[in-house]
Amino acid sequence: MKKFQAVIALFLLSGCGTVFSGTQQNVTVNTNAPKAKVYVNGMPMCSTPCAVDLKRTSGNVIIMLKKEGYQDAIVPLTSQFNPVSIINLSSVYSRTTDFLSGGVWKYSPDAVYVEMDRKDMTKAETEQARKISQIRRFVLFNHAALKSGHQEHLASLSVLTGLKTERLGDLIKNAPDEIAAADKIVLTVV
Repeated sequence: MKKFQAVIALFLLSGCGTVFSGTQQNVTVNTNAPKAKVYVNGMPMCSTPCAVDLKRTSGNVIIMLKKEGYQDAIVPLTSQFNPVSIINLSSVYSRTTDFLSGGVWKYSPDAVYVEMDRKDMTKAETEQARKISQIRRFVLFNHAALKSGHQEHLASLSVLTGLKTERLGDLIKNAPDEIAAADKIVLTVV
């Protein structure tokens, strides 16, 4: 009977957001400039590519990337309501646990890829960097649709890159993940 009471007490005092999502969130950070220094709210954390563990709170987080020869880049992470916390209808104590621990929040996005611009680029280099960034962003955001062969997405990427949809499909299907797919397409275009 005591075990049953202990389990019920634990259930009533624990928060679903805290139990299922934890109080920390792992955010991966990468950039086209390898070994860029990553700062979170002004504090040095790691060098790209890396992952940072962030304590979940209701406040937003600012990620800054710095590297010699490149312009600094800033990416805001927005704190949002964690939908897992909705499961938490068991008691007021559970909801309080989630709010106090930060389990009721999550950061978005949970993966960051930044195209950093080199300092002192010519106008042509800047335009090429923008085109590469557009291609990379399109592939990263639409990878699932591109990999499954959606013709609308492939046609849009074809217009953006100047490559035939069949060639794009082959490049995407032969890449192990979305980052590799973006890299292959950019190297083919440039």
